[in-house]
Amino acid sequence: SLLYGNPLNKYIRHYEGLSYDVDLLHQKHQRAKRAVSHEDQFLRLDFHAHGRQFNLRMKRDTSLFSEDFKVETSNQVIDYDTSHIYTGHIYGEQGSFSHGSVIDGRFEGFIQTHSGTFYIEPAERYIKDRTLPFHSVIYHEDDIKYPHKYGPQGGCADHSVFERMQKYQMTGIEEPTTEKPSEQPDSNGPQLLRKKRATQAEKNTCQLYIQTDHLFYKHYGTREAVIAQISSHVKAIDTIYRSTDFSGIRNISFMVKRIRINTTVDEKDSSNPFRFPNIGVEKFLELNSEQNHDDYCLAYVFTDRDFDDGVLGLAWVGAPSGSSGGICEKSKLYSDGKKKSLNTGIITVQNYGSHVPPKVSHITFAHEVGHNFGSPHDSGMECTPGESKNLGQKENGNYIMYARATSGDKLNNNKFSLCSIRNISQVLEKKRNNCFVESGQPICGNGLVEEGEQCDCGYSDQCKDECCYDANQSDDKKCKLKPGKFCSPSQGPCCTAQCNFKLKTDKCRNDSDCAREGMCNGFSALCPASQPKQNFTECNRRTQVCIKGQCTGSICEKYDLEECTCASSDGKDDRELCHVCCMRKSKICLDCVTSALWGGLAHPVSTPLRPHSEVRSPQRGFPHATFLGNRETRVP
Repeated sequence: SLLYGNPLNKYIRHYEGLSYDVDLLHQKHQRAKRAVSHEDQFLRLDFHAHGRQFNLRMKRDTSLFSEDFKVETSNQVIDYDTSHIYTGHIYGEQGSFSHGSVIDGRFEGFIQTHSGTFYIEPAERYIKDRTLPFHSVIYHEDDIKYPHKYGPQGGCADHSVFERMQKYQMTGIEEPTTEKPSEQPDSNGPQLLRKKRATQAEKNTCQLYIQTDHLFYKHYGTREAVIAQISSHVKAIDTIYRSTDFSGIRNISFMVKRIRINTTVDEKDSSNPFRFPNIGVEKFLELNSEQNHDDYCLAYVFTDRDFDDGVLGLAWVGAPSGSSGGICEKSKLYSDGKKKSLNTGIITVQNYGSHVPPKVSHITFAHEVGHNFGSPHDSGMECTPGESKNLGQKENGNYIMYARATSGDKLNNNKFSLCSIRNISQVLEKKRNNCFVESGQPICGNGLVEEGEQCDCGYSDQCKDECCYDANQSDDKKCKLKPGKFCSPSQGPCCTAQCNFKLKTDKCRNDSDCAREGMCNGFSALCPASQPKQNFTECNRRTQVCIKGQCTGSICEKYDLEECTCASSDGKDDRELCHVCCMRKSKICLDCVTSALWGGLAHPVSTPLRPHSEVRSPQRGFPHATFLGNRETRVP
């Protein structure tokens, strides 16, 4: 690695060059892509920069894209291979995190360490000299200086724009709802009830549709680079939202469902609404909103335009009720006679003639999505500490929803204020069940021990476990066993509250119709599988028998008979359909009283109707059944 003291651009005052072997990393990526063994799935990248060693261990990131993820380019829809997107950590550094892409043997992305976040980008994005002795640049977040953060402009649109947007949002014409009646109470249900359902799969994932215009494509150059930028932005906001407790609603995450890339070919395409070079920020958002985005939680357009007044993004603000817009909003008619989807936003990576650093762009995206989630701009001393006269408060900076863009280098820049959390919580409580989906990813804090977790006792307000770190702890601790603890009750019933395994003499499962009681084994928190009872043991109120520990056989099998549909000859007694009836496998019906078949059965006993039976009309075509006794199966 070579040190270059020159600023990278007017926002990045110091960087270093990286010159590791790109051919070798490309080979490693290809091997990881085809990996069969567990070890080969991991991609290793080792280099030295900024006075320290980086030993990255990364694995393909499958959490960012939905199973039905599609990429659309120039009227072509493809199933896109996202194997070049990676997530990982620095080997040996607990709590570290990395995310990025490997394209042509070069890693681009961010690395979070105990001493802050580093960013890696291709060198030619900033330096056009092709004879450089390095291919990538790496810089620290502290060296990002965004000079516009306290100026009169910059970041979000001014107050008058939001006032116009707010008035427009009130003019939506409501259409008759098509929601199921049962869904409404759940979406409005009390917050306390939702907290109690920690072990149920929660709808906590907002699915995204992201389009990029031809100018964004022109800046990044390839389809792979564009998708890498999108994944980097989504991962950045996912990290912020997932770690925020929205008044008991936790683990809010994001997943890309569809991407539309407008290439330079689409610049002349009359069907491309973003083809014109000079479009104002409000019009640009409107063009996005004029499309139907009912299939998505949110729909965004990424561009590389220098909007007036240094605006980096714009989005419709969500509200719990009384106004259209924000997450889960459906397309509807408005006062101007147009149908629009107001679950939309836009961001640009350029202002004042320069490209903003990824850090600033990531926070811009988090800010605009914050509007969609229901947060207006922060105001008041409690939520704008960066404007405080108290130096202790001022040095921590402002929060994500501050009206102007921030460098992202202050403690509060990556966090939501209490004002934002209160507003967002109300909108999530009201709307998330309308379009959020289950993530399908392991979630620390849901009470279920999943892949990558040692234990899971919930969050700090739920965890009564002395053995397990709760989900509010740091990433290197949460959902892991505390030092010196052998197990956690969250792992299973064979762990004591004192974090020791129960004895072999301790029962962990009651016996059932077909299985004996379960006993702990003395070395695991899980309750071992119970021994099955003997085959043909009667179960389910003597209407079935046990087969291999499961109540799956018919009582008829015990006597080498076949079960058949019960129906009297005249079909008048529907109740017969609820009985268990048997017949010989020869399908010859014999009278139950005189039949020699039943002559050998001593002490006949009546079997009641099948549990939870419903009387239905008999169906034609079934063989006549032999009834035993008073239209009930008689068995010994």
